[in-house]
Amino acid sequence: MSIITDLYTTLNTNAGVRAIVGQATSPQQSKIYPGHAPESAAVPLIVYFRVAGNRIDTIRGVSDMESQLIQLSCVDKTAELAQALADAVYAALEGNGYQRNMSGPIYDATTDTYMVPLDWAFLA
Repeated sequence: MSIITDLYTTLNTNAGVRAIVGQATSPQQSKIYPGHAPESAAVPLIVYFRVAGNRIDTIRGVSDMESQLIQLSCVDKTAELAQALADAVYAALEGNGYQRNMSGPIYDATTDTYMVPLDWAFLA
């Protein structure tokens, strides 16, 4: 499985995340989007994508493992719910990789929404 698929499964089955965005029976019905969300998507929602990935060098050469940096954006009409969703995502992923950065909430006047970005690193 890919990190993108594993992330979707982890987030979609986590009780804290489900309490905010709901649980989908398929990725097409989900409010958890790899890459980007459609303009018509209802909030709250999560968008995530791979920012970078690097093979891990060892004394014996290049490993099969890769360090992957994923950005997850938690979005809602209110700063409070965007932050609550980010906190739920953090709790769902804690112990799976490590969180490198979380800021926000950041207001987007174009969409009238708040976004809390989380950068998370994984070995895959």
